[in-house]
Amino acid sequence: MQRDSGSMECVAEGEHGAARDGDALRAAFLDSMASNSTSVHVVTTGTGDQRFGVTVSACSSVCADPPTLLVCINTRSPANAAVAENGVFAVNLLNVAQRGIADTFAGRSATAKPFDFSCCTHTAGTLGVPLIDGAVAALECRVVAQQLIGTHTVFFGEVVAVTRAPVTHMPLLYCKRDYGQFLAF
Repeated sequence: MQRDSGSMECVAEGEHGAARDGDALRAAFLDSMASNSTSVHVVTTGTGDQRFGVTVSACSSVCADPPTLLVCINTRSPANAAVAENGVFAVNLLNVAQRGIADTFAGRSATAKPFDFSCCTHTAGTLGVPLIDGAVAALECRVVAQQLIGTHTVFFGEVVAVTRAPVTHMPLLYCKRDYGQFLAF
């Protein structure tokens, strides 16, 4: 890894444009992505006792006609197989007061059992999937496509229902490996 006089990090490339050091490229990629502010989402699926949820930051709008979004879920997560099997999921956009829920569904809660829905109240949505109460919004989706890319499956979901919180909440954000909130300039 080389530094220029502007303190920008650079990964050296070989003859064909590939990084010479895969570990250095991975580390530079992860550090770069950590600088990207993202909303915090919990993707949920299942019904009854067979509920699954996982915290994700990789969620994006794809198009509005028809309303479609994508989420990326690690293949090691039980939620990945559950979404693939169920063919439906909800994206719960957490509010600033729901950091504990984010940690629980990320598997790193200090007080709750990892991935356990007892950390929050929830209701069944139109598709029967759990919607986290108090979330800024919950978007229920039917899987219309999926693609395995490296360690993650990218699920494309057509939105069939949207539930918004009855009061205006600020979304929970994640940047520099920590939580925060939006502040206008």
